[in-house]
Amino acid sequence: MKGRLGGLILGIESSCDETAAAVVRAGGEVLSNVVASQIALHTNYGGVVPELASREHLRNIVPVVRAAMASSGVEFGDLDAIAVTEGPGLAGALLVGITYAKALALGLGKPLIAVNHLEGHIHAVLMGESGNREQETGIRESLLALVVSGGHTHLYLAEQASDPTHDDGTVMNGAPGVWAYRNVGRTVDDAAGEAFDKVAKLLGMGYPSGPWMDALAAYGNPRAVEFHFGQIKPRAPRLGIVNKKAPGLPADGPTFDFSFSGIKTAVLRYVQGHEMRERVEARRVALLAALKANPRLKVAEALEIPGLFDAQTLDLIASFQFAVVGNLMRQTFAAAEAFGSRGIVVSGGVSANSELRRRFAEEADRRGLTVAFPTVAMSTDNAAMIAAAAWPKFVAGEFAGEGLVAVPQLRLG
Repeated sequence: MKGRLGGLILGIESSCDETAAAVVRAGGEVLSNVVASQIALHTNYGGVVPELASREHLRNIVPVVRAAMASSGVEFGDLDAIAVTEGPGLAGALLVGITYAKALALGLGKPLIAVNHLEGHIHAVLMGESGNREQETGIRESLLALVVSGGHTHLYLAEQASDPTHDDGTVMNGAPGVWAYRNVGRTVDDAAGEAFDKVAKLLGMGYPSGPWMDALAAYGNPRAVEFHFGQIKPRAPRLGIVNKKAPGLPADGPTFDFSFSGIKTAVLRYVQGHEMRERVEARRVALLAALKANPRLKVAEALEIPGLFDAQTLDLIASFQFAVVGNLMRQTFAAAEAFGSRGIVVSGGVSANSELRRRFAEEADRRGLTVAFPTVAMSTDNAAMIAAAAWPKFVAGEFAGEGLVAVPQLRLG
């Protein structure tokens, strides 16, 4: 049976190191959005430790869901469905969210909806612009989505089915159609966010590093160090394959892949070639001590610590960020031109980067295209985006069965 309109969906997200729950009405009105972060725990290890992440999810899942429900002002009985991240992500972390969601859905007698984490990131943008009809038209026609984070760098062509119907065949006026996706670009090695983290570690900074790299880049010369990206061999076309889910999207065609392992290696060689290792180690020790004394240490305060960030390091950070953002732009806008996309959405944790937002907006304006980003708060992992992505599936009656399991390598499109 297809879902009725106006539904309240509880979203649950546990794909990595954030335990999150949110209540969203009709895919756009966020009634609550609660996130329990594990950053403080994993900072001690320089990255996410899967076993520890799973343990923390077990500890946090019940209080986080309770907090989301209390904040929303909604009772469990008022919910129309439960949505949960199926993948991709860490197997143990995903399993915590899925197991809890399945038990809750069964106990409440509510349908369960499985959501791809990457689709959730795309809907973090779409839900934010759903109230602006002018922007919505520009975004949703010929949509190209860049999902860029610590674990993913993907380009998707997306198409939304129109005019979903009731069981009797009548059209649901104004109801959302289910989205279909085709992957036209992906990283062949490191994701962009992963490259940011690894380069930050090479330069003596801790985890997570995205906000620090973004802020520090403003103090350096982005053209001081010239980085180059090699040509990636195109993927072979899958001849004869038809996109059955979305006939309007061709199954084959050009691809626009990414690679960020080379620039990470280039930074390492630069550090070695310019005898920066001693400074890096000194920075690592000094920054760790400064953060221990003041966990809320800001970049401006860190820059006042004598010798912590020298001009050469700041230039290197600025040049690295300039090159990565430039590569993301080149591939994305080349894909937009190749496929005739008029609207671009950029989502995922790296989409919070201020230089990325500025340069993408300027280039889109120059080309006469529309580009949209999630709010900074919605850029990182959260459950509101999962509930939003579940809404079209709820309307279409695409519910998960009892056999739902975690799929760590789940693909979208």
